[in-house]
Amino acid sequence: MKQIITLFAILVATATGVYAQTDSLVIFDTKGDNLGISIAGFNIAIGGNDREEYTDEYIYHEPRRKKIATNFLGLGFGGMVLTSSPYYGPWEGEKDILDIYPASSTRIDLEIVSWNIPLDLRGRFYYRVGTMFSYDSYAFRNNITMFNDDEGYLMPAPLDGQIKYTRLKANYWGLNMGFGFKVNKVMIMIQGTAELLTKSSVKYKNPQKSVYTINGVSPFRSRISMSTSWDGYGFYIDYALTPLFEAGTGNDAHSLSLGVRMGF
Repeated sequence: MKQIITLFAILVATATGVYAQTDSLVIFDTKGDNLGISIAGFNIAIGGNDREEYTDEYIYHEPRRKKIATNFLGLGFGGMVLTSSPYYGPWEGEKDILDIYPASSTRIDLEIVSWNIPLDLRGRFYYRVGTMFSYDSYAFRNNITMFNDDEGYLMPAPLDGQIKYTRLKANYWGLNMGFGFKVNKVMIMIQGTAELLTKSSVKYKNPQKSVYTINGVSPFRSRISMSTSWDGYGFYIDYALTPLFEAGTGNDAHSLSLGVRMGF
């Protein structure tokens, strides 16, 4: 391009010099960005090579990792059944002691606080840890209750009269830990819970209400659950890996719960 401009300048200068009847022709600054000629004492600047450089530079920004999310007050509510297990030891020969009403036997899980810790940049996979209280209430189908005999064994006992209800209750406090997968508002979670028994009691009404504590319920419980939810509302299924009663009590039944969850 520079050679073309130089040639053009020479032709213009030559023509001008002929017209002016002078041979005073000087070409200057041919090595720079600008070209020029000097004709009969007149300086003429021709063109320029100024242009802005264009760079297609891509600036990479490191994606920000999702922050740890803190959740308060999750609630779970469902019904319960007890798995079938043979009676042995002190309860050998008994029948239908643990026959319960599934619809009236309830579990309430109250999650006080939990944290979702993201495992990837998009926050789709996360580790979850929290603390919760659990309240289990088993509604006996038959008119029986339980008590500790003189040797400390937990034993069933029949109830006479018009029994409006008879229940076994167990309260727990524990930690829940698990993994979750979330896409938009859909969340799937698998978690395990380790709990300590805080209180166990029996309650019945015949016709007055009677409540007293008992021993023989497992002091420690572990369970595993799976849940699916949409925007914080969904369903769960939960199975206790630990039997309801201590080993040697007379039955090794496990609890199974199915229900709804909110805020998890």
